[in-house]
Amino acid sequence: MADRRASLGRVQAYLGRCSAAEALANRDAFGGVTLQGVHGLKIARVLDRAGELTGVDLDPAAYLARGKPATPVVRGQLGFDLDLPVFDWIEVQAELGLPVIRTAGPRLRVGQVDALKAELDRDYPVPVSVTLVLDGGWLGSRHSGVLAEQLRAADRDVSLVLGAPFDPVDSSYKVQGLRRLLRWSNRTGRRLELLRTGPIGIPAVAAGAKVAAIGLSSSTRHLGGPVARRADGTRPKRSPQVFVPRLLHWQRGVDLKGTEVTHCACAACARAGSGLQRFDVAFDSSVPAGVRNAAREHDLHALAAVVRGVGAAPDPREELARLRQDAQDLAETVGVTVPKWLGGWD
Repeated sequence: MADRRASLGRVQAYLGRCSAAEALANRDAFGGVTLQGVHGLKIARVLDRAGELTGVDLDPAAYLARGKPATPVVRGQLGFDLDLPVFDWIEVQAELGLPVIRTAGPRLRVGQVDALKAELDRDYPVPVSVTLVLDGGWLGSRHSGVLAEQLRAADRDVSLVLGAPFDPVDSSYKVQGLRRLLRWSNRTGRRLELLRTGPIGIPAVAAGAKVAAIGLSSSTRHLGGPVARRADGTRPKRSPQVFVPRLLHWQRGVDLKGTEVTHCACAACARAGSGLQRFDVAFDSSVPAGVRNAAREHDLHALAAVVRGVGAAPDPREELARLRQDAQDLAETVGVTVPKWLGGWD
């Protein structure tokens, strides 16, 4: 069993805009942290100057760029746009000596096989992990076989970013599609990572993924898409999203009912003295920064505790199976919806 624990990859935090102190706090809690885009590169350079870059890596996140390409800049100059024609993400990651160098990665819509082949076949001056930014439909029964075939043919390390309006792994077929890719990784020894993912990254690492970077904000747990507005034009009230350890998922604070759900023994909740009940609030517009920060501090401690508990178990997969079953039983008892993967990862 000890060998099984030793072979596990790493579950770490994925951060959008953050401070250097936040990056270090998450790095120390999880053992690693992935920073996003140009802002993340700035933070990485700050940490490098301080000698604190161990356990830090980058997602270039060029797929987040909007609009027309920016005016070209002098090589090495750091601008604020993520789509800089002459800005070399491979070079800057290599210069920092990061543990993995990821490509920028355009978004690939379902069925764009030629574009997928082109991205996998591109040459680079140093070893890289090819970032594939894929709509969740690539994992469905119709396309997952094609995707796995292209990965076999290319024989490259891969970093996956999955996109969908809500959940890119929202069916048993997509769960099986993801597991198919993990089997490819295990058979070939090629590195497979999940970036800006949700708690599904925990069983993915137990099944062979080398890294699962879980987003600590709703915008960094997958690549979002357009969401239909309500027909009556009503804007729903905003409530903080918080990680519920016993449900293995994030829930809105106003939806948390019952002490089985709201009790939390993480360090942040112990200091606050009120568990998750303090997040039972709603606002007409955005959630205030103070509430968001309190939720993120809780998320850091609570998620890291779950990850450490699974990693320290004699059999991590058996422990995950127990936690998944407990989460499904509790969700049924309190009447909340949990992600499909909880019941489909077998």
